Amino acid sequence: MTGQVRTSTYARSVFGPREPVLDAVLRDALLGRGLRPMQVDDNAGRVLQLLTTLHRPQRVLEIGTFFGFSTIHIARGLPEGGHLVSLEIDAKVAETARQNLAAALVADKVDIVVGPAADYLQALAPLSLDMVFIDAEKTAYPEYLKLTYPALAVGGLLVADDTLPQGDFSAEGDTAAVRSAISAYTRAVARSDHLFSAFIGTDNGLLVSRKQ
Repeated sequence: MTGQVRTSTYARSVFGPREPVLDAVLRDALLGRGLRPMQVDDNAGRVLQLLTTLHRPQRVLEIGTFFGFSTIHIARGLPEGGHLVSLEIDAKVAETARQNLAAALVADKVDIVVGPAADYLQALAPLSLDMVFIDAEKTAYPEYLKLTYPALAVGGLLVADDTLPQGDFSAEGDTAAVRSAISAYTRAVARSDHLFSAFIGTDNGLLVSRKQ
């Protein structure tokens, strides 16, 4: 019996080589700057771009910019007039993300806000967002859900990365605490009468929910 092939590996074999600008972004971040490989995988990036293209949100919030790999994909899917605000706590890595967004020609569609995510989220107006993507501190996922749900418009999309229990959370520190938080998030979303949700089979699992 052969071993299971990772979704991203199979996707690369089907879709072919990564486009040059994205390849350069990854090489610079992971090899040039020595950042940890915590970005979404290639297929997850494509899914985010596809979701954004299909949903056509005007107001998008991303929690966790990192070096901007997922940010680029979301921005590419935005409709005319659409805008993305991305939250990042690390000023240095946020500057790297800004450079990458410029290289990918989507900088005009994105504002990166540096600081604790909770500070920004607490000030959100009700029903002010069409789409939210969560890919930041895993132990804070339940808090992010609590703070973003009221701001999500009816029909809006809530997308969270790293939602499969078999994910590699070693870089997050307390693995037990991370798994507990992820479980709390997924169960809350799955059992809500006001969200319709489904998993998408990326390497670490995207959980996509639509506000009813």
